[in-house]
Formats: sequence, structure tokens, C-alpha cells
Amino acid sequence: MKKIVCLAVLLLLVTAFSMPVHAASKQDDYYSRQLQESGAADLADKLPNDTRKALEEMGIEDTNWENITSITPKSLFDQILSVVAGKTGEPFRAAVSVIAVMLLCALLNGMKLSFGEKSLGGVIGMVSTLCICVIVVNPIVSCISSAAAVIKTAAGFLLACVPVLAGIMIVAGQPAAAGSYNLLMMAAGNVISLLSSNILVPMMNIFLALSIVSAISPNINLNGLCEAFSKAVKWIMGFCMTIFTGLLTMHGIVATALDTTGTRAARFVVSSFVPVVGSALGEALHTINGCVKMLKSGVSAFGLLAGLFVFLPILIECLVWLLTLQICIGIGDIFELKEISSLLKASGDVIETLISIILCCMMILMVSTVILLIIGGGS
Repeated sequence: MKKIVCLAVLLLLVTAFSMPVHAASKQDDYYSRQLQESGAADLADKLPNDTRKALEEMGIEDTNWENITSITPKSLFDQILSVVAGKTGEPFRAAVSVIAVMLLCALLNGMKLSFGEKSLGGVIGMVSTLCICVIVVNPIVSCISSAAAVIKTAAGFLLACVPVLAGIMIVAGQPAAAGSYNLLMMAAGNVISLLSSNILVPMMNIFLALSIVSAISPNINLNGLCEAFSKAVKWIMGFCMTIFTGLLTMHGIVATALDTTGTRAARFVVSSFVPVVGSALGEALHTINGCVKMLKSGVSAFGLLAGLFVFLPILIECLVWLLTLQICIGIGDIFELKEISSLLKASGDVIETLISIILCCMMILMVSTVILLIIGGGS
């Protein structure tokens, strides 16, 4: 009898100590299988080539959480500096040309040339302003088109991520949160895509044209209209982002409370009413749920990084252009070239408005993902 009891205790100890290894192996297999079946492994293919290349240089090739946790601050900042270095060439060349035109204009004004009884200062100012229009306006128009394309690309990536994350949330026992997230984010993605393709490019080009006309023609004073347009765009975008973020947060809090209650009830039923192995099944359910949440965290973190590097090049380009224009405005004020300074200030207002639109679209993508992680229990 003692031998039988000792053998039973030995078998029990061997089984107890072998379970964690088996569970860990099963957990890894389950994570890998869910990564493939959920479609999360294919999200990297939805990104632009430049963004995918930037992520690969940091060691992120897919949405696996091990790749996300391998990022170091050095690799991240090196990649950001690489993007900055690639976006400073054209603004620097434009700044050199603008400064050369301003120096030539200041030299001619200092010589006090006249044509008959009339001074040539006004003619020189108009000609120099038109020259700077040729130098500055075309790159700004290209920047507007690039911003619209980037916003549309980001909206497409968002629309690709939403079904994947919603499916993962349903598997994780969060059907209510998945429903509200899917509804709000699909609406946001479509609105952003519509904004970029049908509103952003024509409206910003019209704003740029009005700003240039107001700067070149002193008799046509459109400064008030241009300032009103810029302020209206910034206030509207800020208001829409605040409403969207508040609505998503409210839906997330309510839905998460419902999902948490349902998950705990399911675990209680399994643990209480399944004989013998009920508690083990309850722990297995908890382990699977944690595995799925880890998958959701990896996908969400990948979405954050991808969204950052989708927007980062055009955002840095706009910031470099804004800094370049501000430097040129300062030089124009030194030489008292009012026409040129007015044109550069008008172009700077257009760039500032464009930056506001880019930041709002970027924040909608990133803040919504952070809210999903915090409220949904992603960690």
C-alpha cells in the first residue's frame, strides 16, 4: 500500500512539473497560429514600400511582438534622422535661390535706379516677387499633393487594420468593444480618405492661390479671408478630433465593462459546473485569452509604429519648409522687402494649415490605437 501511494505521489509530481513546459509550448503554438489565421501577419504588405523599408531597417518585419520589443532608442532615432536628412535637400536649394533673389533686389534698391522720373523700386519688387513665386509655389503644391496621398494611404492601412483588430477582440472575449471600434474606425477611415482625395488638395491649392494674390497685389486685400480660412480649418479639425476621441473613449469604457462581465461569467460557469477539470479549464481559458490579448498588443504596437512612419516623411518635409520660409522671411525683413516677405508669410500660413491637417489625421490613427490598448486591456 505504501509503495502504491509513493508511486502515485511521484507520478503527480512529475505531471505537475512537466505541465508548465507543455503549456508554454502550446501557448507559443497558439500565438503563431492565431497570428497567421487572423490576417495580422499580412498587415505589413499593406504599407507603402518606403514605410516597410524603414520598419525593416529597425528589425520589424511583421506584427510579431518579439520584433516590436527588439526596438532600441538608437535605431528609432537613427531612422528619424535618416528621414530628416532625406527631406532637407529641396528646401535648402529653394532657400539659397530665394536669398539670392532678395540680395539682388536689395542691391538694385540700394542703387536708387530710376526710369525717367519714376523709381524702379516697385518694378524690381514685383519682378523679384514673381521670381520667388516660381521658386517656392511649385514645391508647395507638390507638398500638398504628397500630403493628400499620404493621408489616403494611412486611411487605407487603417481600414485594413480594423477588421483584423476587431476579429482579435472578438476572440479575446470583447465582442461589444469590437463592434463599437469597428463602427467608429471604419467611419473615420472613410472620412479621412474622402477628406484627402476630394477636399484637401483643391481647398489647399485655392488657399495658396488666394494667399499669393493677396501678397502680390496690394490693391486686392485678401489677408482677412486667408486668415479666416486658416483658423476655420484648424478649429474644425481640432473639434472633430476631440469629438471622435471622446466618442471612442466613451464607447470603449462601456463596451469593456460589458465584455469583462461576460468573460468573468463564462470563466465562473466553466470552473463551477464542469466536474473534476473545471478549474483547469478556467485557467486554460484565461491563458488563451491572455495569448490573444498579447497578439492584439503586438498588432496595435505595429499599427502605431507604421502610422508614425507613414506620416513622418511628409510631416518632416512640411516642418523643414516652414523653417526655411521663416528664415527667408527674417532675411526679407532685414532688407525691408515687404512684397517678398508678404509672399513668404502667405506660403508659410499654407504650410502651417497643412501641418495641422496632417497632425489631426495622424492623431486620430494613433490616439484611437492607444485608447484600444488602454481600455481594451491590451497589456
